[in-house]
Amino acid sequence: MNNQTRKITEGAMMVAIVGLLLFINRQLAGMIEVAMYWIMTFPILIYTAKYGVKDALVPAVSMILLSFMISAPTTIFYLISCDVTGILYGAGIRKKWKNGSLLWWTGVFTFVSYFVTTVLFAAMFGYDPNEDIVIIKNVIDFLNVDINIPIAKIAASLVIVGAILMTVLQTMCIHMIANILLKRIKIEVRPMKNVLELRVPKFVGYIILGIIVLFLMQNVIKLKQDVYTILLTLSFLCTVFAVGYGVLTLLCVAMVLRKRFLIFIIFLCLFIPYINLMIGMIGLLDMIMDIRTLWIRAIIRGENNGAIRKH
Repeated sequence: MNNQTRKITEGAMMVAIVGLLLFINRQLAGMIEVAMYWIMTFPILIYTAKYGVKDALVPAVSMILLSFMISAPTTIFYLISCDVTGILYGAGIRKKWKNGSLLWWTGVFTFVSYFVTTVLFAAMFGYDPNEDIVIIKNVIDFLNVDINIPIAKIAASLVIVGAILMTVLQTMCIHMIANILLKRIKIEVRPMKNVLELRVPKFVGYIILGIIVLFLMQNVIKLKQDVYTILLTLSFLCTVFAVGYGVLTLLCVAMVLRKRFLIFIIFLCLFIPYINLMIGMIGLLDMIMDIRTLWIRAIIRGENNGAIRKH
């Protein structure tokens, strides 16, 4: 009896939290749903991880019914997608899925959400592809860049790239924050890998290197417009991934050196032209040659030698 009362009480509290977020979102003219609507995932995620899917359906439906009273249609869709993601993630926690499976399924539903909002029902969600085309055209004209492909294809590629990048970012945020919150309330979760252990297979580095080299040889190899558009999109994705991996490599080195100010410098360098490309080169070399391990070993060896000399 006490357990049932606790379920009802906590379920009502979760619905109240979501209701408060929906109210704040409406007062701020939808700023929450535009910036980070995925924060509405956590109440139902925590409840599902604690009590299971069957018990979580009641507060999930209550949240949706509440959204019909105080929210716009776009917010209702966002809330439904958050409920589905939260219930799935919470069910995975109860069934002790691996972190890879949790990330995969969270990413799938997140990408579906972005696909619906930017492709299928773009006009309803306030997104106009024509505006992107005009902006890209103005930027290209300002930079005086001569390209051989239609602007519309570039805009379509950028929409896909943006959806993929936002999916990855949002998936990682949900996973990391959920891991912290669930640990706080004493729910067992699989431990996340240490930052030093996050690595990709070497073949990924070789594939990225091949795509970038092929893109740089576009003036030598004549490519069709469609092939060039695909290559441009893949090259941009590979560059962003290499830069992100380079940041991870440098952060690992900063952790070993115990220099906190280096973290600020690393993130600052991301916004400096050409320096960020050098960070991407470091990331690519780390994928292929594992320079992170070599640097860390050299640092540890130097510290040990210094300690021996001091002793």
